[in-house]
Amino acid sequence: MKSPLLKNSMNFGALNGVAIIIVSLLIYLIGIKQNFAISLIIYAINILFIVLGTKYLRDQHLQGQISYGKSVGSGVLISLFMSIIVAFYIFIFFKLMAPAEMDKIFEQQEEVLYSQGLPEDQIEMSIEMAKKFTTPFTMAIGTVFSYTFLGLLFSLVTAAFIKKGGDSYQQMMKEVEKEMNDEQSNA
Repeated sequence: MKSPLLKNSMNFGALNGVAIIIVSLLIYLIGIKQNFAISLIIYAINILFIVLGTKYLRDQHLQGQISYGKSVGSGVLISLFMSIIVAFYIFIFFKLMAPAEMDKIFEQQEEVLYSQGLPEDQIEMSIEMAKKFTTPFTMAIGTVFSYTFLGLLFSLVTAAFIKKGGDSYQQMMKEVEKEMNDEQSNA
């Protein structure tokens, strides 16, 4: 049997990943270029699912209590599972669905380098180097690492608001009373 932390993280990570894929597909279909505002929307979705998933874990599986560390762990795991799903989507998207989008990325990168006033030979060398290291596979791997790292950063902040301790003595006494009542019921 899976632990509540793992199962909850997988569920909310999957929901998080599907939400990010839907937003990404809509952005692609509408034709909006990737920009800072789009990144903020993606980050907001990730934070939302980290908060919802960790609060659900706390309230439904941990009797309303969660430590700061377990809260951070929950958020990181949610982000990890989301990043694996999104990485798989990114690989499929750039490899099979829209391979021409890779060329658009390089064109955008070239425009940025031209706007910075770099010499043409330096720009060509930079783009060729980028093409060697920027493949659907490397983008997918980078996605796992970057989204998991961002999930850690988001979790470090959100955990401070989600953590909730309890009176351990009172909690232990409730458990003892419950066991005594169960024993009396069985007798």
